[in-house]
Amino acid sequence: MSIRDLKTFLAIAETGSFAAAARSVYRTQSAVTAQMQALEERLDMALFDRTTRPPTLTEAGRNFIPRAAGVIADYERLFLEPEEQHLQGHLRLGAVPSVITGLVPRVLVVLRKRHPGLHVELAMGLSADLVNRVRRNLLDVALISDPLEPRMALRWSPFLREPLVLIAPIDAQTQSAEQLIATYPFIRYTQQAWVGQLIDRLLTRRRLRVHETMVLDTLEAIIAMVHAGLGVSIVPMRLIEPPGSLPVRRVTLPGPAVYRTLGLVEVQDHPKSPLSATLLEALQSLADQASAATLVAPAPEMRRRRKKIQ
Repeated sequence: MSIRDLKTFLAIAETGSFAAAARSVYRTQSAVTAQMQALEERLDMALFDRTTRPPTLTEAGRNFIPRAAGVIADYERLFLEPEEQHLQGHLRLGAVPSVITGLVPRVLVVLRKRHPGLHVELAMGLSADLVNRVRRNLLDVALISDPLEPRMALRWSPFLREPLVLIAPIDAQTQSAEQLIATYPFIRYTQQAWVGQLIDRLLTRRRLRVHETMVLDTLEAIIAMVHAGLGVSIVPMRLIEPPGSLPVRRVTLPGPAVYRTLGLVEVQDHPKSPLSATLLEALQSLADQASAATLVAPAPEMRRRRKKIQ
């Protein structure tokens, strides 16, 4: 029996099914089923009634929930409450370029004030590259845009949603997003970035035709080109802007809002998970403040998601 088995059990209890729990912990349903069978054998009790579809918790299973939660809390408390006054350690953090000048400096300042013994080593890259580096243990955790596909054996902890908007030169005549796209050249966010792929999907689904003139891989470069009057673009509206950001017009896109989600990705049950949990708490606090200031509320499932997939 491992901590991972107990966390998977709690995920099933919270989501109500093996299939939903498997998605939340980024494992296959068959692997989750095998985990629970082994756990029941180890405990010598039936946690699930498998005569129903989907299986439901037995009375023993319901009674086991607080015990499992207590064991996990005690385990994590060993790391979250060290004898030292401040959390200490070395955390290798990766971050996508779009947050490197706004969100990341803010959160590092917060961490330095709260935990002077915590050292953060920072690296920058696109989401796919950062995920690979996390998998290869070259990074402990990465701050990325939402994965477009499930990442097995990785934990995804979202904390902030940012709507996609059209940006145009500040002196552009007041027009709709469709009119601006038809009037100006289009500056595309590279498809090598996951947010770029999200934007491409939006263009396809909304049948928005663009006259592409350049492809760039950083949000700062795109904003600089738009500010100079060289075109329009679709980008995530950063709720935490870096100091001195160039002014551009922001125009709401037609149809339902589409969001890019920011979150942390790490290996399941990583030894430095307590450090990344501290980072996530600081990021969530900043995200809440930014969302309240701009009247853009985080998705209600944001805070619960990390608990479900632990």
